Amino acid sequence: MQENVKDLLTLQASLFVLETKVRNFHWNIKGDDFFPVHEELGKLYEEAADKVDLVAEKIVMLENTAYGSYKEALKSSLLKEESAKPISSKELFKVLQKDLKTILEFIGKMQKISYRVQPILDEIILFLDMWLWKVTKSLA
Repeated sequence: MQENVKDLLTLQASLFVLETKVRNFHWNIKGDDFFPVHEELGKLYEEAADKVDLVAEKIVMLENTAYGSYKEALKSSLLKEESAKPISSKELFKVLQKDLKTILEFIGKMQKISYRVQPILDEIILFLDMWLWKVTKSLA
């Protein structure tokens, strides 16, 4: 179970960084497709925030401490921060595609998953797969 907690902390941190990165893109997107992409990014960061909360609460349920600050999360995240700058939808979709794949691959490599942890992983996989599909189709 402790192995699951270590992995859950990495997952929480990575989802936290993803959420913040998506907010950054939401605020700083430019281009003629601003409006629809801005709307979709709003949905993505809200869903990502829900997943951060879900993982954090599971960590606490397992008698551990979830990350409470972005600084802490950055140290354990699989993803890197993105500096604030104007960005096109094509650029941001490439970044998101890579990040979503990175988190999915990490979950796929998790070992000895407890029956108490598997349900939230299933939910997160569905979330990541859905957004990876949307982002990939947007790049086609």
